[in-house]
This record gives sequence, C-alpha cells and structure tokens, in this order.
Amino acid sequence: MARLDTPLTINSMRLRNRLVLPPITGDYATTEGEVTPELIGFYRQRARHVGMVIVEATTVRADGRITVRSLGLWHDGQLPGMAELAKSIKSEGAAAVVQLGHAGAGAVPVNGGIRGASPSGIRCKPGIEASAISEAQIAEITADFVAAAVRAKKAGFDGVEVHGAHLYLLSQFISPLTNLRTDRYGGDMAGRAAFPLEVVRSIREQTGPGFGILFRINSVELIDGGMSVEEGMLLARQLEGAGVDAIHASVIAQGGWKEAGGERFLQSSSRLPKESPVGANLAYAARIKSAVTVPVIAVGKLADSGVAEKALANGSADLIAVGRQMIADPDTAGKMLSGRDGEIIRCTECSSCFVCIGKGQPVVCSVNSNPTGEPVYA
Repeated sequence: MARLDTPLTINSMRLRNRLVLPPITGDYATTEGEVTPELIGFYRQRARHVGMVIVEATTVRADGRITVRSLGLWHDGQLPGMAELAKSIKSEGAAAVVQLGHAGAGAVPVNGGIRGASPSGIRCKPGIEASAISEAQIAEITADFVAAAVRAKKAGFDGVEVHGAHLYLLSQFISPLTNLRTDRYGGDMAGRAAFPLEVVRSIREQTGPGFGILFRINSVELIDGGMSVEEGMLLARQLEGAGVDAIHASVIAQGGWKEAGGERFLQSSSRLPKESPVGANLAYAARIKSAVTVPVIAVGKLADSGVAEKALANGSADLIAVGRQMIADPDTAGKMLSGRDGEIIRCTECSSCFVCIGKGQPVVCSVNSNPTGEPVYA
C-alpha cells in the first residue's frame, strides 16, 4: 500500500516520494523567455522535499506564450538557463520535469507567426483574435513541441509534461467546446485527440525510450457542453497507448461563454471555487486511474496529509500534486511528509497569484511576501 513517502519509478525517473510540485506559472522569466535568478530561487526552495518538480508551462513557440514572461524552449539560446534550472532542482533531490505548452487562442499576440492559433477560430480571451490553423500549421507546431522536448533533454531534464489541459492549444483540440473541425483533427475523441497524440509519438521518437513523457489532461470540463469524464477516460487510454508514462489529471472547474465589446469568447479556469472541499478533484482522478495502468497524478486542494494518504491507499491516485499552497509555504511538502500539517502556513485562497498571472506580472502572495527567496510570512 503506497504512502506519501513511498518511492516510485516512472520510466527512468526514481522519485523519492509521491509528492509533486505541479506547474505554477510564476512570470519570473524575462520577456525573452529566459531563466532568472528569481525563478531558480523559487524552484530550488520547493524542490527540497517533493519527489518531482514539474516546471511551469514553457512555450514551444514565441507566438504561443501564455503571458509575456512565459518561460521558453523555442530556441537554443534559452538552453543555458534551463540547464541551470534543471541542475538546481535535481541538486535538491527531486526529479526535474518541464511542462511544454502552447496557449493557442489565448496566446499573447506578437508580430509575425500564427496569431490566435486554434482548432476552429473560437476566442478564449477578449481582444485576441482566434484563427483556425491548417493541417500544415499543425505539423509545424508538432515539430516545435518535439524540438522543445529535445532541448529539454539536452538541458538535463528527466522528462517533459505535454500540456493538454486548461483549454490551451492541445486542450482546445481535445475539447468539444472548441473543436468544431470536420477534417481528421475533429469529430469524435479519436479525431480531436489526433494532434496531441502526434505530438506525444513524435517526442518519443526523437527523445528515445528512457526519457519521461507525462501528459496533463482535463479529466472533465465542468462547463455546459464540455468534455465528460468518460471522454477523459478514453483520452487517457489513447495517451497510454501512444507511450505516455504518466497522466496528470486536472479539470476545468468553472467557466462558460462570455461577451465583452461585442465579442463572444469562452472563459474557463482550473481554479476550484473557494467553497470546494479538500480533495474535490479526487473522484475524477480516480476515474482516470481506473482507465489506465500508468501512474496518475491528482491535483486540487490536497495539502492535507490525511486526505492525500487516503487517496494513495485507496487507489484514487499514484501521486499527489500540491501547487498554490506551496507558494504560500514552500515547506508544505516536508511538513506533510512528517505529519506536521498543523505547522503548515496556509494559503488563504485569496487569488492574488491568479490575478498576477492574468496581468503578466510576477506572482505575489498575500501570505508569503517573498516567494522567490526565504519566505517572509504576513
């Protein structure tokens, strides 16, 4: 029976325990997508006790950034900083994985490139146009994911996590809300998942059998017309068949269609409502786990060692991700592992960090005023 301190091997990665730092967009990178000392400080602190660190969404193309300060692996000049980041994480004893993504229709507009890449031209942010990309552009972006994964391997990361959740580009292809295509990249789940599956297979081909490939999915989209958990289970099986080593089971927790300035767009968020109970996503993670044999990471209000231990013991998940709480208290994982939950400096769910991301500003925390260095608590 697994416990929080039980080791786990994923492909060639030997994790010392079952706690994961999930990707948390911090906006500490430069506007050129390069690593900064502040970003290294943020991750080094939070790598001290977890089994695995998944570095925040790192963009595979300059025109696919979530924010103006998104990390990048779209050119070789970004390699030295990413190598230093990977080394700093591993020096603390954690496996180092980097999430690769493309923001799709919500990407920050830049000169040149593809503007508002999406499956069907559906807007995901006000003021940002969305354009349906061609099959040739799908092949181009697939090659960009592969090139970024190869760079990640060169930088010393143990693996990559492909970002197929939260209604960014790959997730927009997977979701029936945003994929209305009638070609081979649309229709049923087999068609909607074709692009993400091509990305996974191509990364595996170019990085080899010993390199870790994780994939983050929406287990379910809790928006009218969104993907069901049954479709999430089908997607998970397809990803396992394509060679994914682990699945990170997130959700679209809230959202819907909005209008602003005469524009209709789809707004969504993975953030659980404040009134949601601890472990609110575990039932969905358990459904995904029932569909596959590879390890499944659960996430969402899980900074409670009792709830986390129970989830591992009853087979709801294989790994437990603790995110926003680790901004507030970087030692949360260590306290959970030693049964000192009462000493955890708790996140108040004030959403200050989310607001910063929306503005493209470095994350601040109302509890910990120094997230990138030794914490200073309010």
